[in-house]
Amino acid sequence: MIAVLTDPAVGGTFLTWSLHYLAGHDVYFSAKNNSTVELPGNPLTKINSHNFIANQPLTIDEFTQVFDCLIHQPTDTFHTVYLHNFIHSTESADADLERSIDLIAEHAEKIVVVSNSENSNLYHAAYELRSGTAHLWSTNKVVNDPDEIFNDFVEHFFKHSADKWNALELTDPWDRREFIALNFDFNKTLHIKPNVDPNISCYNIDTMELFNTFDHGVKDLFEYLEIPIANERYLTWCDIYHTWQEQHRNRMQFVWYFDTIINGILHGEDIDLTRFQLDLVQEAAIQNHLIYNYNFNLKTWQLEKFTNTQQLHNLLESNFHDLSKQLVTTL
Repeated sequence: MIAVLTDPAVGGTFLTWSLHYLAGHDVYFSAKNNSTVELPGNPLTKINSHNFIANQPLTIDEFTQVFDCLIHQPTDTFHTVYLHNFIHSTESADADLERSIDLIAEHAEKIVVVSNSENSNLYHAAYELRSGTAHLWSTNKVVNDPDEIFNDFVEHFFKHSADKWNALELTDPWDRREFIALNFDFNKTLHIKPNVDPNISCYNIDTMELFNTFDHGVKDLFEYLEIPIANERYLTWCDIYHTWQEQHRNRMQFVWYFDTIINGILHGEDIDLTRFQLDLVQEAAIQNHLIYNYNFNLKTWQLEKFTNTQQLHNLLESNFHDLSKQLVTTL
C-alpha cells in the first residue's frame, strides 16, 4: 500500500492518480465499490482531478471501512489511500486523524506527505474552492455554488460579526471585502504534518514543487517508491500535468507576487493587477495584510475591483479598526 497524506486541496487526487498511471496500471482497487475499477486515462475536470475517484475517506467511519477493505484485498501491484483532514471538526477530530495516520504507518509500505510551506498558505486565499464542492456546516449538504459555500462558512464562524455588519446594510462588494479582510486570518490553514509522527519514514513534497516542477520531481518519487515508470506513458502524463498546472496558475501567481503587490501599494509603484485576475477573497487578503501588518486601510467605497497598485496607493489611509478584536479562523 502507498499512502498519500496531504494538506487539504493541494493536489493529492492528481498525485494519487499519477502513482497508478505512471506505474502502468489500467485498473485500481476502489474500496468504495469493493471492486477493481478502470483507471481513467486523464483525471482532469475544469478545476481539479476528480475524474479519478481516490480511496479518500472523509470521516473516521469511512476511514475504518476503506482501510479495512484495502488491507484485506490482495494485490500483485499496490493499493493507494489518500487522506488529509476529516470533514467537520469535532473534539476528537485531531485524535482520530492521528490514530488513522498511525494505522497507515503500520501497514503502508510507502508514505508520501505533501504540505505547504508557511509562505505558500496564500494559495488557499481564493473565493472558489479547488475541490469544487463543500459540505455545508449548517446541514452537511454537499453543494458547489461558491456563494452558498461562502455564506455558510461566514454564518458558521462569524455569525455575530456578520449579523452586526449586515445590520448596517453593508452588503456591497467593497463592504464584503472589508468584512473578509477584518475577520479571516490568511496565514492560518490546515496542515497535515502536525498529525504525522516525525519518526515515520516518508517522502516529503512541498506543494510548490508539486504545482510547478513535478514533471522532473516525479522521477525522484518513483525511485523512492522503487517502482519503474512506464516510459510509454511519461510524455502523455507530462502533457496532462502541464494542463493541470494551468488550473493553478492564477493562485500560484498570487503567492509568488504577493509581496511585490504589497510593496507596490506601499511605495506607489505602477503594477497592473488585472493580470492576476484577483477575486474578492484575494483582494481581501491584500487589504488584510495592509491592516494587520502596516496599520493601513484602503478607502474602497464604491471600488469594485483592484486594478493597479498606484490606484490602491492613492487610497491608503490610517487604519481606524480596533485590531484587538481580530477574529481568527483556519481557511
